Amino acid sequence: MARGARRPKSGFRASLEPLHALQISWRSGRTGMGTLVDIHRGQGLLEPSFLLDGLELLAIASRLFQEGDPHGFDETTAALSLLAERGQQQGLLAAVWYMLDVAGWLGNLSHCWQCGREVEQTMFWQHGQLVCDSCGKGMRVSAGLRKSIAGVISGGHVRLSMADADTLREMIRMVLQEHGIKATDSFVNY
Repeated sequence: MARGARRPKSGFRASLEPLHALQISWRSGRTGMGTLVDIHRGQGLLEPSFLLDGLELLAIASRLFQEGDPHGFDETTAALSLLAERGQQQGLLAAVWYMLDVAGWLGNLSHCWQCGREVEQTMFWQHGQLVCDSCGKGMRVSAGLRKSIAGVISGGHVRLSMADADTLREMIRMVLQEHGIKATDSFVNY
């Protein structure tokens, strides 16, 4: 979009900080987007302490929402808001779970994703899917954790225990892996 904007002598370089609102102007070209004329950097989308998590979120969003898809921008913006509102320990988990859900990669947490049977007690996470004990075994996912996930996403005053946060992180990692996306070591070992 902006050829040469990151060169050391570029007048635009200082304005191109990640995760900031930008007001841009460009001159139309015969083909493509044209030529960048001016940039004004606006407010940061996240606090500085959340920037690495925000970049992680953008990396995952770039795999979920491919160029040319009619969706992705609003979903990623909402996920960045979740990250900012929920805090560092839960924010990234809530934001990634939200994006996986709106991308259609997750199903309802109240029933088995294979047979459709509603189950109130413990279910299992296997190959990136929630299954009942009749359909398979895997990592145990309690009814309490399933309710906590919904509470964290909806903005309730729910705090995940370290064990539940680790389980949720592993659930997300397995969904990403099932779709050919490798979570970074910083996300897995957060």
